[in-house]
Amino acid sequence: MTTLPDTLASALPSRERRSPGLELEDGRWMAAAKSGLYVFGAEASSGDGEPTPEVFPWYDVARARWEAEGQLFALEWVDPARPPLTGRGTGDPGQFMRHLSEFVNRSIVLHSQVEAGNGTTITAWVRRGDNGLFSVLTASGPLDDAGRLEADALEASVREAVGLD
Repeated sequence: MTTLPDTLASALPSRERRSPGLELEDGRWMAAAKSGLYVFGAEASSGDGEPTPEVFPWYDVARARWEAEGQLFALEWVDPARPPLTGRGTGDPGQFMRHLSEFVNRSIVLHSQVEAGNGTTITAWVRRGDNGLFSVLTASGPLDDAGRLEADALEASVREAVGLD
């Protein structure tokens, strides 16, 4: 299992410092910890000063994939406006990807998709966060009035299915 260098691991909660990590060729590191996805910039691994990672809650992550042939990592966010986190990895990503998948799946209570009349994909999620369940609605493109009605109906149905309304 690949773990973070000690200088970076010190930024994680003490009980999570052995969480699986993934190094990207550009010098960035990520750790899949129970408390969230830790992302360290390339400058953090240089050892200059205290490392300050960005920490993302698992409910912000839509999906991630590893392409073994090119050693490419790609992570998509629930918010389609946020650029994906991508890079070429080094080492063995197996444990990192297993943990990442497990933590993301734990945060998903329910999700459903429909395609609007104009071809835009609408996705409604019910996710588990620090303060309980909440819903998120995303669209892969523009929605006309009919599409907005479909989106509202989809979100209402997933919320009702888990007792949020």
